[in-house]
Amino acid sequence: MSADDKRNTTGNITFGKLSFQALPEMWIFQILVAIVLAIPGVLLIWLINWVAGSSGSAITTANIGAFIFNWRFPVILLLGALLVLVYLVLELFAQIYLTNYILTGEKAKFKDCIGNGIEAVKKFFNPAGIRVILFIFIAVPLCGVGFSLSLSRSFYIPNFIMEVVLKTPLFAAAYIAVILFFIWLAYRSVFILHAVLLDDMTVSEGKKYSFKLVKENRGRFLKGFFINLIAILVIILLSNIIFNKIPGLLLGGYGENLPKNYRVDLWYNIINGEALSGQDLQIMGYRIAAVFAVLVEKYLFSVVTLLCGAYFMLNLNRYYLQYSKKAGELWPERPKKARYIWMVLLIILVFVFFGIISVGLGINYNLVFSREEPVKIVAHRAGGTMASENSIEGLEKAIEHGCYASEIDVQRTKDGYYVINHDNDFSRLTGVAKAPSEMTMDEIKELRIKDTTGNGQLLPVVTFEEMLDVIKGKIKLYVELKGPTADKQMVDDVVRIIREHDCVEDTALISLDYSVIDYAETNYPEFETGTLFFASLGNVANLNCDLLIMEEEFSSDAKIWDIHLAGKKVIVWTVNTREGMYKFLDSDIDAVITDEIPLAEEVQTELDARSDLKVLEDKMQLE
Repeated sequence: MSADDKRNTTGNITFGKLSFQALPEMWIFQILVAIVLAIPGVLLIWLINWVAGSSGSAITTANIGAFIFNWRFPVILLLGALLVLVYLVLELFAQIYLTNYILTGEKAKFKDCIGNGIEAVKKFFNPAGIRVILFIFIAVPLCGVGFSLSLSRSFYIPNFIMEVVLKTPLFAAAYIAVILFFIWLAYRSVFILHAVLLDDMTVSEGKKYSFKLVKENRGRFLKGFFINLIAILVIILLSNIIFNKIPGLLLGGYGENLPKNYRVDLWYNIINGEALSGQDLQIMGYRIAAVFAVLVEKYLFSVVTLLCGAYFMLNLNRYYLQYSKKAGELWPERPKKARYIWMVLLIILVFVFFGIISVGLGINYNLVFSREEPVKIVAHRAGGTMASENSIEGLEKAIEHGCYASEIDVQRTKDGYYVINHDNDFSRLTGVAKAPSEMTMDEIKELRIKDTTGNGQLLPVVTFEEMLDVIKGKIKLYVELKGPTADKQMVDDVVRIIREHDCVEDTALISLDYSVIDYAETNYPEFETGTLFFASLGNVANLNCDLLIMEEEFSSDAKIWDIHLAGKKVIVWTVNTREGMYKFLDSDIDAVITDEIPLAEEVQTELDARSDLKVLEDKMQLE
């Protein structure tokens, strides 16, 4: 940094005053980062999906085995690594340089922050550097402590895996131990990036130096960290009250007196030359005001949280400089120029834009925010928690509750029969550690399954034919072709059995193995087929099946749109929490698979009773 780039300061000030003075710079910086990040970010994501779908299909967890040794796999890894580096430079490296410029009184040029960030990338082209990047990308989202990238902030372990982990004491203990280790490592390594970027250390040197600084300043670092964390939480809470709760109370109280799910057909009236009634105009005006209030709340709240994040980063850099003995308690003052004029002007422009959008959405409320029919309910493992898993009683409960369908798990026995069982063997439910493929039907008939509802009953293993006898004409059956015996023979046999029971229209064939479903769809097109997966690259709508069944954390509006555009259906599994129910029963998907049928019914009733304002708040989740 040349002398000409130095800021002329009028004196030293407290950190609190400096933070207030630097808010406009940090805010504008975040906006510029978002703009710059959009170009390479969108391009690289598009390239990754294009490569993944270049064979006319998509790569998913259901068919990934076929692509491991394909040319696309290393290309996708290379593009993915480049994408991570782009986010790393713009969201972390550049921001550390920005906060350092602010704290040292230098001119905070956006291009210098980006340029320095790009130059610093080469310091991480070594084993230690790659470990740090992987930790930021994977471990931090899991433990919730440390620097993170928006690219992987929603990284998660699929729920169906976590259910197994948490229900198995040994796995649960190991998982907790790993997460605690990640938290400890993130805490000790909090200054690695500062040491590497600001003091030109190697990654290994930066790690040792960070450990040293944290150890020597443990008490005041933890004190300062938690004070700042509490302050940020208070600010976010107050912002939520001011921007969301107060307007919500005002508009919500007014909306409670208006009819629910009221239809205003503005364009019909215009075309037919009919005037809107007074109630029509009243409801339309309320909806326009509600849209505007929700948009403004989301925007202002996002600005506050963004600035809180920038303030937190500024604090970390402050601690690093103080602990490194490069700074005291006072800081160079920022220039006294019109710091907030651009913020005010931008907010005004945003408000005008929101006003235009609000009119459009308000008068088209029914078209945009209503759906013709509710999301369908599919009972997991026959009847969910209402009865023992994969049981006749479960099917009967699902029928009693009016579920659209039940999902069951089919496996082949040693002598070619088909029984209903979820696990690879019978050990969990019967204590016999043998797979269905290792036992004859006569041997399996001798087994007794512990009722999974905990009532102490012992139940027989159900056959596939017995399930078909129950469901015909009453409920749809999603037949998951399960385990090591899920192959082409299973497809042929299951299709034959279903035809013998005249249940083609009452069943759908689904599997975690795409090759099995591809075979079924190609050879038996009259059957509805579906692929289960929990991650993918490329357009999954290109898969050769009718139903795309994705794990709940993996769904997105873009995927739902693409799938529906291809004339196929979207199903989400396994949704068992109130939060998940609320989200997906209010979405554009076609069905949810769940264990908690009564909870789904309860949440659906709650959704139906919402005011227009609440509908808008739920639908317009912009943050």
